[in-house]
Amino acid sequence: MSQKMQIKPTKPTLVMGLIVAVAMLIFGVFFFNAVLSDSSSERGPAVGFMALWFLVLGVIIVYYVFFLRSRKGVVEIETAPPTTDAPPDFDARLRKLEGLKKDGLVTDDEYRAKRAEILGEKW
Repeated sequence: MSQKMQIKPTKPTLVMGLIVAVAMLIFGVFFFNAVLSDSSSERGPAVGFMALWFLVLGVIIVYYVFFLRSRKGVVEIETAPPTTDAPPDFDARLRKLEGLKKDGLVTDDEYRAKRAEILGEKW
């Protein structure tokens, strides 16, 4: 059975992104004011660019504010439950086999055969 998880940026990341977006917005206001006060050049392309600039920054600011205020994640992923089919690592298996030999639960021949089998597996 899979489990659904929602992933969201951390609060410091969201705050920093919001600060950068607001700083870029302030820069855009000053730049736009400088373009409008310059009467020697054509304003059309600059005004279009600044309109796009403010629109994109508005979306970015709304995004950061929304996720700062909500508990909802940005991305939802499904995770599979951990599998327990994987055998323990070589070290643990060899130590367990050594303990079985010391306790007298396996013979020397069984110990050597099993040890050779473990060591013969692909690492």
